[in-house]
Amino acid sequence: MTVHERIELGFERWGHFVFRARWYVIASVLVLTGFLVSFLPQLETDFSGLGYLDKRDPSRVVYEKFREQFGTEGRILIGLNPPEVFDLGFLELLRELHTDIEKEVPHLDEINSLINARHTRGEGDRLIVEDLMEAWPESETDLEKLRERVYANPLYVNTVISESARFTSINVSANTYSSAGAEESELEGFDEDDGRGTLRTGEEEKELLAALESVVNRHRTGDYPIYVIGDMIMKHRLTDTSRRDMTVFSSMTILSIILLLFLLFRRTSATLLPMLVILASVLATLGAMAMLGYPFTATMQILPSFLIAVGICGSVHLLAIVYQNLGRGLEREDAIAAALAHSGLAIVLTSATTAGALGSFASASVAPVAHLGIISPIGVFLALLYTLTLLPALLSLAKLRPPSVGSEVRQRTSDWLVRIGEFGTRRPGFVLGFTGLLLLVAIAGLTRIHFAHNVIRYLPTSDPLRMATELLDEELGGSETLEILVDAGSENGLHDPGLLKNLDRIMGMASDYEGSIAVGKATSIVDVLKETHQALNENRSEFYTVPEARPLVAQELLLFENSGSDDLEDLTDSQFQLARVTLQVPQGDGVDYLHLIEDLEPAFHDVIGEGVELTLTGMSVLSSRVFLQMYTSMANSYLIAFCVITTLMVLLIGRLGLGLLSMVPNLIPVVFVLGAMGWLDVPLNMSTLLIGSIAIGLAVDDTIHFMHKFTRYFEKTRSVSAAVHETLVTTGSAMLITSVVLSTSFMFFVFGYLTSMLTFGFLTASATMMAFFADILIAPALLTLIYGRDAAVEPGAGAA
Repeated sequence: MTVHERIELGFERWGHFVFRARWYVIASVLVLTGFLVSFLPQLETDFSGLGYLDKRDPSRVVYEKFREQFGTEGRILIGLNPPEVFDLGFLELLRELHTDIEKEVPHLDEINSLINARHTRGEGDRLIVEDLMEAWPESETDLEKLRERVYANPLYVNTVISESARFTSINVSANTYSSAGAEESELEGFDEDDGRGTLRTGEEEKELLAALESVVNRHRTGDYPIYVIGDMIMKHRLTDTSRRDMTVFSSMTILSIILLLFLLFRRTSATLLPMLVILASVLATLGAMAMLGYPFTATMQILPSFLIAVGICGSVHLLAIVYQNLGRGLEREDAIAAALAHSGLAIVLTSATTAGALGSFASASVAPVAHLGIISPIGVFLALLYTLTLLPALLSLAKLRPPSVGSEVRQRTSDWLVRIGEFGTRRPGFVLGFTGLLLLVAIAGLTRIHFAHNVIRYLPTSDPLRMATELLDEELGGSETLEILVDAGSENGLHDPGLLKNLDRIMGMASDYEGSIAVGKATSIVDVLKETHQALNENRSEFYTVPEARPLVAQELLLFENSGSDDLEDLTDSQFQLARVTLQVPQGDGVDYLHLIEDLEPAFHDVIGEGVELTLTGMSVLSSRVFLQMYTSMANSYLIAFCVITTLMVLLIGRLGLGLLSMVPNLIPVVFVLGAMGWLDVPLNMSTLLIGSIAIGLAVDDTIHFMHKFTRYFEKTRSVSAAVHETLVTTGSAMLITSVVLSTSFMFFVFGYLTSMLTFGFLTASATMMAFFADILIAPALLTLIYGRDAAVEPGAGAA
């Protein structure tokens, strides 16, 4: 008895055991499911840019230290486009909107606009820091003076007004830390961190955004447009959209599979029982994700539909053989046991290869991808466990009868598949030659592939948030920031005029940068000092400079602190050792941020001098970091997936050469899809980079079923043609059905709102069907070429 025969006998015995101990099996599975599902309430969501990086990633650690010091995450930009900014009527409306936001929107840190922009001036030897519109304009003359004052101060341009004067903005900053934590601190009375340490909650963000939307909508009179953008808004838009899309994907997948199962088997039990098994495994997987503490991210939204589609494939193969056995007159117990003997090993191996392909993502540096690489194999193996335990146990309780209709359709389908396979065995040279030409075209497309990581482009071009972001980025110099942290190395180190002048030079270099992305604004403590120095020197423009003497710097900063303004808290620490330079940049691609950083960071270090530590951070830096990790993650995951699956294929077939050969049909769809992405200018982003490994994992499922049966029939017939014929007769229909199920499930992603999911779904569905045709056409041609044309005999001759 061969090893395969022993394994098949083991599966047959398992089938008899499950049938006879069905209630114990069902109870055990229910206990496991209940345990995992109990963790579901703990499942969190994270669609923030920070969530792309592991908590231990150095870039994220630096950013969180920055946030701890300055607490500035959560900026919302409100852009207004009136016919004329410097108009008394509009300014009244702007003041009302500013005031209403200040009064009605909770969890705010600060709000800045033309109404309260910092205006620093001197009167004699007095320093006065007040709101820009402390004295409200009453006439056209006052408006003209206001205009001159605004454009005389470089700090205002691209912050509260655009260069063109067509747009003005309100900058809203949310509290970084939870107000609940702050209230607890106030009750305790002796906590100096003012509630810091507990980040604001998702519920608080929802309250803020809902209140802000209500206020802004009330002020949308139709006289001019109002745009609202920001990272927080984008995060919640992605969260809501992804949840909605996931519900749509899962529902459509479930309905399509129910319909397909009913059309295939015409039995209620064959329709509902597999869905019950798979839904239980999906819920258990989500519970396992919550138990492990992994959040639900944008990348994870493919998981439920994927697990439903992949899990149902094993059930289809098992059910198809069960009903074939019933049609041959076997009793229910024997039919189930024989089906497990026939398909059990192939189902296990397909699950192992799919899990291996997806497990390749576990080594990724991008956190959501790594989490997918851990959770999805768990889900695949849970689906396998439920398929081999819960499904046979439930089938043992159902009244099983072979389908009474549909045999003619199945026969025609089988004949169609056999003809395709026979064409591959008769014309291997033509099939492989044509495939080679297509591969050359695809490989040429591979050289055109480029990477991208720009979350705003996940939204359609017609999306209001995307359109508003692109418009305000152009008009106001950017809605994103790149932060430069400068550590002077000692207390009061920022009183050094030389260091401050170097910071000024850095800001100038950034503002003058000409590259793939422009810096719209650079701000730091230097601006405060220059304003103060000018104000204390009769407000003369030539004194808008950094003082030459260290004592004078210290004195002027002290005067500014005593003026009543707390703006220095956002620019430096209390010891004047740590400075923050903020570069305002538009929403861009990770590669653009990477080029910006690569061009400027070395120059910044050269300027800042020795003894001073300079570090770049901010969401744009994190975006560039994600871009770099995407590149390495894709290369690693594809290599790992290929090695794992090749090893499993060799072990399955038992022959090194044939095992390696069987990988060719699995790689062809991946090369075709990636080549098409290159020719169609579709970038590799956080979603599409998953296609390669997922496609390999799915493609190999049909290959395993095909090669598993082919080797058995070939050993008996010694004829490639006969072995291909018998393989497609017995397994071809199930292969077609599972491929249709998988491709249909992914094709539903085209109904999603996010463009990234639309592209991912279409390409993955295409890869799945290409893999199927590669198995029934290219694989027979390759086998004929390897074993020789003379080995082929008439179909079915050896099978008898």
